[in-house]
Amino acid sequence: MNAPWYGCAPLPLGSRLPLPRVVDELARVREGEYAHIVETAASAHPVVLSRASYDELFTASSALLRLLRRTLMESAPTSAGRVAALGADHEMYPLFMDGPAEEDYATCMARPDVLVSATGPKFLEFNIGSGIGGVVDTALHSAAWVAAFGGPDRMPFRVVDPLAVRDEIFVKAARDLGVRPAVAVVGSLRDYAHAPRSYFELQAESLRRRGLEAEFFEPEDLPEAVSSSRYQLGLRHFTVLEWRSRGIGFAPVREALDAGCRLLASQSAYLIANKKVLGWVSEGRPWMTDADREAVARYLPWTRVVSDRPARWRGATAPVGELLLDHPEDFVLKPAIGMSGQQVLIGRTCAPEVWRRAVREAVAAEDHIVQEYVEPAPYLMEFMDENGSATHREEVFPVYSPFLFDQRDGGCMVRYLSPEQQGVVSINGHGALPNVAVALR
Repeated sequence: MNAPWYGCAPLPLGSRLPLPRVVDELARVREGEYAHIVETAASAHPVVLSRASYDELFTASSALLRLLRRTLMESAPTSAGRVAALGADHEMYPLFMDGPAEEDYATCMARPDVLVSATGPKFLEFNIGSGIGGVVDTALHSAAWVAAFGGPDRMPFRVVDPLAVRDEIFVKAARDLGVRPAVAVVGSLRDYAHAPRSYFELQAESLRRRGLEAEFFEPEDLPEAVSSSRYQLGLRHFTVLEWRSRGIGFAPVREALDAGCRLLASQSAYLIANKKVLGWVSEGRPWMTDADREAVARYLPWTRVVSDRPARWRGATAPVGELLLDHPEDFVLKPAIGMSGQQVLIGRTCAPEVWRRAVREAVAAEDHIVQEYVEPAPYLMEFMDENGSATHREEVFPVYSPFLFDQRDGGCMVRYLSPEQQGVVSINGHGALPNVAVALR
């Protein structure tokens, strides 16, 4: 039985094509021309939400993103000051741009991660910037489901192509910045060991369909393209954290920025995505309106920066570290900067000695946040049997990741563990199954 928030009945019987055809369409994504770009699950349909619930994901995302942005920007008047306010490593933010574009494009691309509880959606974190994962995967999955349900005129739900919505940011940016309508897709195959070059070419091709010149560039090739004035606008398809871990240097990108190239989203996006900002918003800011505080109370789990200071929780005040040690079953510990669920500890499933050590280290370093544990509500998903000839239903606990591009609905990625698994819901390293969420027409 689905939780009330989902708000809709299962898809009408017979709305999809026969199962063998569904299997074929999904296999085309998993094994055919897009092999190694996206992994597909054995689900027999996308996650289907009522239109009201689907829309709420995006209105809440927009409201919280606005609060995160203002909270970070008001922490200090300069980029360097904001890095210092976060207590962050300046070397993690080497690619700030001069001029207004740095702040103007800080939140043009975002993807929160959301759990649905018995009372509705709860936002666990915000991934902000153009290095967020899942855009290509979601576009391909969405296209596969459209085909599996007989095409756009037959399917009983609405599907959004995230690539198409994201492309419009660059159409508008080229016009607003007064540069050639040309986009350099900047990334590295060294960062995607199992993905072919077509992973980036798909994105360039989508931009070209919007009338933009587009080409994929490794970082070392970018300065020449910028100096020739061919490309003054770029899609920043990387994160500093990942490139540093792989030994990919930033000097060519820095050279391109200094020559006038604007890479979107800007470096400030990754400051706003620092989970400490989420803790500040949860704690409240003096300028917040009643509506702001209501949105925070409704959509954010209780979140605080872990440090040696008191916090109020459930009507009592105690040091943050003490709360975590006394009530491990109620909390989740997360690094302020991280991805793919790495180093996330769930108190109720963590070995006590591991939890105690992690809490002590987090209090001393002040580089983690703590969130109150969110009990997820189940979604009844239909799965195909191994041979694709029949289906069965199992409860899963999805994480929803709505894409917000320039405040517009860019589709919604979904991940869930298979019914026999428990733990952190992440595809990389944890084997979560990917899907998409759609709105019933």
